[in-house]
Amino acid sequence: MITSNFMKFLRSESGAITVDWVVLTAAVTGMALAATAVVEGGISDLASDLEAQLRTQQVSDAFVTFTSTHFDALYDAGIVTEEVAEGLFDTANNMTNAELLTALEDGILAYNDGGLSDNEIAELVAMASVAVQRNIIDADDVGLVSTY
Repeated sequence: MITSNFMKFLRSESGAITVDWVVLTAAVTGMALAATAVVEGGISDLASDLEAQLRTQQVSDAFVTFTSTHFDALYDAGIVTEEVAEGLFDTANNMTNAELLTALEDGILAYNDGGLSDNEIAELVAMASVAVQRNIIDADDVGLVSTY
């Protein structure tokens, strides 16, 4: 009886397809791991090159130019000359967008409280002029650009 069951087991073909799928799956997994090992170095180099390129790129803000008319009210009030206004503008243009927004927010709050000197108002107008040209604020949001 034991011999008969053993012979049946040896002649049985059920489950053979499962063995084939296990072998095929192992082969595909092995090939995927091998392919990953081959391209890993190239992908790492490509990512490093891309990072280096992106870090060295500078977005041009050459379109931001000194606009004397933004300071007309300050000229009329005798607070600044055009040369001083241009210097304030250049200083503001060297600021990052985040620095501009923070300084404008603080400056407008201080302006509304009446706590700014004439020079600080001129600096605020210069920052607003740069921010408007960079399209990070709307000219309507900052009335200081056109009026004093």
